[in-house]
Amino acid sequence: MTSLISEFSYFLRKLNEIEKHLKVHTLSPNEKKVVHTMVELKTKNNICNITDVVEVSGMSRSTVYKTIKKLTAKNVISLEQSPTDKRESLIKFT
Repeated sequence: MTSLISEFSYFLRKLNEIEKHLKVHTLSPNEKKVVHTMVELKTKNNICNITDVVEVSGMSRSTVYKTIKKLTAKNVISLEQSPTDKRESLIKFT
């Protein structure tokens, strides 16, 4: 058990270092989850829209919208209307 705790502690320290390096350490847990979900979606599809973030993250639509609004205000992301579906917004890192 001590080995497991030691390894887990090591990975948490490394994650903290990476978050500081990427300047995401100041984000709230919901903001981090949306950013992590966006990275996952962009890696798979090279596209990220709000509907996919809701589905993949497991967060409620209202929470995702509120979080996206905060990330936009912090200039972490920007929104762009989808060229194929005018009801959908694409999310881009700034």
